[in-house]
Amino acid sequence: MGKISPEILLTFIHLDRKLKTPLYIQLYDAMKQGVFDGMLKHGDRMPSTRSLAAEFSISRNCVLLAFEQLTLEGFLNGKTGNGTYVSEQVNELKLDNRKSKKDLSPEEKVLKPIEMTDLPSHTKYVVNYVGQEAMLPFQPSTPSLVDFPFQIWARIAANVYRNIHQLHLGYDSAQGYLPLREALTDYLRMNRSISCTADQIVLVNGSSQAMQLIAELLLKKEDQCWMEDPGFLRAKSAFARFGAQICPVPIKDSGMDLDYAMQHFPAAKLAYVTPSHQYPLGETMPLMVRIKLLKWAAQKDMWVIEDDYESEFRYLNRPIPALKGLDTFGKVIYVGTFNKTLFPALRIGYMVLPSAAIAQQFTIAKAVIDRQSPVIDQAILTEFILGGHYTRHLRRMRLVYRKAQEELILLLKEHLGNQLRIAAAEAGMHLVAWLMSDQDATAIALKARASGVFIYAVDELAIDFKHPKALIIGFTGFSIQLMEAAVLMLKSILEEE
Repeated sequence: MGKISPEILLTFIHLDRKLKTPLYIQLYDAMKQGVFDGMLKHGDRMPSTRSLAAEFSISRNCVLLAFEQLTLEGFLNGKTGNGTYVSEQVNELKLDNRKSKKDLSPEEKVLKPIEMTDLPSHTKYVVNYVGQEAMLPFQPSTPSLVDFPFQIWARIAANVYRNIHQLHLGYDSAQGYLPLREALTDYLRMNRSISCTADQIVLVNGSSQAMQLIAELLLKKEDQCWMEDPGFLRAKSAFARFGAQICPVPIKDSGMDLDYAMQHFPAAKLAYVTPSHQYPLGETMPLMVRIKLLKWAAQKDMWVIEDDYESEFRYLNRPIPALKGLDTFGKVIYVGTFNKTLFPALRIGYMVLPSAAIAQQFTIAKAVIDRQSPVIDQAILTEFILGGHYTRHLRRMRLVYRKAQEELILLLKEHLGNQLRIAAAEAGMHLVAWLMSDQDATAIALKARASGVFIYAVDELAIDFKHPKALIIGFTGFSIQLMEAAVLMLKSILEEE
């Protein structure tokens, strides 16, 4: 039997439960920093996951998650029957070349860490949503990657690279890859009842970039913007960044309360809505309310931004036609994305503008920001759509996600039926659950995330109109075993409060 090295003490690691950062990420960051600082060196034997969990008074799952990520990145490796060790790879980091604090130049010594209070005001909406997002229960909008047809995607990608010489490999149009825009016109006509041309479409790096472009081109300082409240934080951030006045509008059963908005903010220049599936409460805007909004926008010369997120996943009926399809006044800008339906790392979204001339203005603005989006990814996606794989994938995911929601609801009712009132989602990738006690949803959500259960409180997305008992729980992308373990963790948290 080989000699077993002694375990290293990790007394340099401190975890803070007051932080919003989950405990397993704090542990991962601290151990990784320990490598950079020279506290952990090649050959050091790590304590067992059980002893570390006991030492830091955290769950063993937190330690396992941190170890797993460090192993994937090459910082740790396991030896069967002999523990987990710091890997040889850390020697390649050339720690001696890193500057110590005493080696900082006078200019560097003057620099101070950025404090939260020093950040621009518009960042308050997204400051907690800029890091790597977990893909753990119950993170909303997490696609089921085990069900994604990666073999088909890889085959298409290989073919694109095999014939890469046929692509224009210089700077392409900032408006986006033309064959993809043409494919989108057919998809939108057949699935969202939107009639448009490729010249009206601008490809972007997700809906967040679309909101930034909209704010830059359409808003002036102090312009009023109707915003669903609660609603999408990145849209609020984008509009506030350019000096617009955010006007929170409450949500009714019919979606945005138009009467409230018209009465309180009649001079608004823009309205941001999620009419097919309100984010996050899930309400659908009826036809007559949609017509009312379009008529008001035409009369007041107001832009309407339709964010059609997750509308593809509707479980009770066929997908509802887009608001854009009803727009005869040319006031609706439609925003869609593939990042939720395929996978977030893809970073491909699109905008449908009222005319080719307006699309050209947005194209110029995008060119100033990043010149163009990667053409190869767009070419792969184009072939994926044209081959019928995208629509087949959506059909399959509707069935998978509907079943996942049913399984989650059964688990919640079995373990938390006397503590949560569950509102099943008609569409999308999350449901809303309401606390039946006097507990505060935000406090529960923060404590849950610190334990590795990624739920959110609806109030974390609200400005004025609060729902202190409402929790957002994602149900896509997780096995039933993972969901049950997370439900039991949530149960223990609720019982502790």
